[in-house]
Amino acid sequence: MTSVKPSIKQTFLQQVDNLMDDLCNTYPYSGEILLFREKYNLIRSGNSTLIIEYFIKYVYPFKPQIMDEDEDFFVQGGGQENITSEHKLEFRNNIRTLWLNDMTSGNKEVIWRYFKIFILLCEKYILENIEI
Repeated sequence: MTSVKPSIKQTFLQQVDNLMDDLCNTYPYSGEILLFREKYNLIRSGNSTLIIEYFIKYVYPFKPQIMDEDEDFFVQGGGQENITSEHKLEFRNNIRTLWLNDMTSGNKEVIWRYFKIFILLCEKYILENIEI
């Protein structure tokens, strides 16, 4: 019996779930992170495609900053300041205080790894969903 390979979108969402779990376990006192997780879970359960589409539209353009681990990505905006939807997920706003005050360099490195994975998965998703 062969197993079914998860789609790029499923893999992307699983990685976001993993990041949320890591952040909630590391910073259980952070109301901002808990609130973000609740919003994320609501959108994920209603229309999970929005998650990766928002990332592609609002965060993917910052690929150079993410790949170079430029902290201004989290400190200055990270793309989500342009989101005008009612489903506004403001990860940067929810992590900025932690990033500036509580986060160790090791924890920052973990978040950079997640975001680099998100970028690579978005590129694969774009390639798979390009209409020619």
